[in-house]
Amino acid sequence: MQTDIRDLFEKNKKLIGDVDRAVCFFRTGKYDKALENVASTADEIHTVTDAVINDREYFDSIATDFIEEMLESLLGATKAKDYTLLADLYDMQLASFVCGVQEYILKREQYLVFDQEQYKENINALKSVLREMIEEREDLTPDEQRRFRVNLNAKLDEMFEPEELIKKGFNLEFTSSGLMTIAAPFKDGNIYLHSNGRVVSESLQQVLSWYDPMVDEYLVFGFGMGYHIEELRRLAPGKRIIVYENDLDVLRLYCAFEGEAELLSKENIFIVYDKDLSVIERRLAGTSVQGNGNYIFVDENGRIVKVCIHYPSYRRSTGCRALDAALPWKSAVESI
Repeated sequence: MQTDIRDLFEKNKKLIGDVDRAVCFFRTGKYDKALENVASTADEIHTVTDAVINDREYFDSIATDFIEEMLESLLGATKAKDYTLLADLYDMQLASFVCGVQEYILKREQYLVFDQEQYKENINALKSVLREMIEEREDLTPDEQRRFRVNLNAKLDEMFEPEELIKKGFNLEFTSSGLMTIAAPFKDGNIYLHSNGRVVSESLQQVLSWYDPMVDEYLVFGFGMGYHIEELRRLAPGKRIIVYENDLDVLRLYCAFEGEAELLSKENIFIVYDKDLSVIERRLAGTSVQGNGNYIFVDENGRIVKVCIHYPSYRRSTGCRALDAALPWKSAVESI
């Protein structure tokens, strides 16, 4: 059997995400959502395990003797509706196995390849999203909007060389899930914007702390590689999500290495390039934190709006007093 390794890698990436979502939802008592993800993993699990068992020429150093026992345990826990056990099996056995397969593939293959044509397509999509933001800014005259758009487009149209961002201190690394994380320049070193392990699990746990079914619109500072934005979109479908990012290089990295960059085509997601955080500061003028540190307010259109912070991104910013109100623990953490 000759496995299509790249196809398996991509399917495995999806499987790890679904496994992590199932575990997070089981742990937080959202059993309906957990079981939706369990159902979506059935075929994916057999695709991966069959490939490892049957293609011994490629997967020669991955042990397979425990796979049948693992699958039987998963089936037994599912039939018994023992969701505590099923979550444990997904977390400690299945996730460990599929991440091991992913790491094995990454050691043997070279997948961090820059696709110039895909990058151009993503940049054009990003420019379209950013153009909507510029045209909505009431503080800009039509001439200022035009100049802002032209200047921004010119910067995005500059020749992109990944090596230039490496010189600036950016490092892109594959995680054990097959997704990428960024180590971004910060002070005298760098700082990771996402986990080096199971990125979906980290992002979903973050988003579960943000989610509120009463909220109509989320204002999120920090785009990173968009993983937390994708999980928020899944959790709150149809809600407006406005993402503010102050580092254009981060957005360019997303466009360069995130394939088709599907977030750029979602009608309910808006991305704002806010270099000095002045745009979000104006949006928050006259608003305030409402109880338990949650930054929730009602805007002029009657929408319930919640402010959320991706803290690794915020640490790299120049800071914004209005956003600090959404981080009541910030001074205590940064004084350590």
